Amino acid sequence: MTKQPLQTLFDAMYHGKLSFDDFLHSAMPQNYEVISSSYSGKRTIFKPKENLKAYHRFLNLFLFEDLPINERVVFSYRKGVGAVNAVEKHRHGRYFFQTDIRSFFHSIDSSLTKNVILTGADSCAISDIHQHIDRIIDLVCVDDSVPVGFPASAPLSNSVLFNFDNEMESICKSLELVYSRYADDIIISGQKQSNLVGMDDSVQEKLHTFASHKFSINRKKTRFFQVGGKIKILGMMILPNGTISPDTKKKRDIEVLLHFYLSDKDKFNQMILEMRVRARKDSEDLEDVGQDILSGNLNYVDSIDPEYTNKLRRKFGAATIDMLIHKGFSNKK
Repeated sequence: MTKQPLQTLFDAMYHGKLSFDDFLHSAMPQNYEVISSSYSGKRTIFKPKENLKAYHRFLNLFLFEDLPINERVVFSYRKGVGAVNAVEKHRHGRYFFQTDIRSFFHSIDSSLTKNVILTGADSCAISDIHQHIDRIIDLVCVDDSVPVGFPASAPLSNSVLFNFDNEMESICKSLELVYSRYADDIIISGQKQSNLVGMDDSVQEKLHTFASHKFSINRKKTRFFQVGGKIKILGMMILPNGTISPDTKKKRDIEVLLHFYLSDKDKFNQMILEMRVRARKDSEDLEDVGQDILSGNLNYVDSIDPEYTNKLRRKFGAATIDMLIHKGFSNKK
């Protein structure tokens, strides 16, 4: 890999359409909006403006997506893989441990971000990264943390736990356990219950030792469970034969939406409106938005369980299901 100065890479990507001087010197508060919402409680929501989104796309391409991650165990925010891959690793497990990291993105502070970037600098294309590191931190952190929803936050969240992921993979291998992570969700499974005893304390200790003392597992969402009960992970079910299937509630919601999409557009739009309100999104163009939501859900379940999609074809008509699925593909182009 031939390294080049930051400005050379920036100008090569944007060809003068964006100012490198603005990239270096524009005041960060001008580059995002602070959104107040009655639905958000005490959490502050930061919405990046178009120029900041462009800066992040540039940094993702030439920096953050090249930072080291353990691709064997991390399946979040990566092309070609997703939550289903994180769950599939556990399809033959008998005993399970699951937890998540409390306030994950908020716990990724400027110091940790800087350390991760500099540690992984050799793997990126920027030759003068040390010269610009403080500005890069300014562009990706607000109030000393990585905001949810900023484009650079996703790949950063994979890299900040690189050492932790490696350590957990090694520990689990020695105990004949399987480890995977999807963003802040941690999943471990195995054949022997005894090998999972104390795993909650072990995960917490390794987070502090190999990542940051700001990371804490969410004890209220930590659970141990086993075959014989309901094996539900990341909204998916592991069936007794090892097949991965969408959660029963997800299936039910999709079938209700399809029913009203075909039979009662007013009821369909009302359901979409309620979903938008819960998600704190605007309610314009409900019919088009509703088709997009239905399409997204159908593509999601089809990626997990194609046989269930065939069942929907038989129940609601192949033409309708295929049209909605292909609408999702056309939206990605």
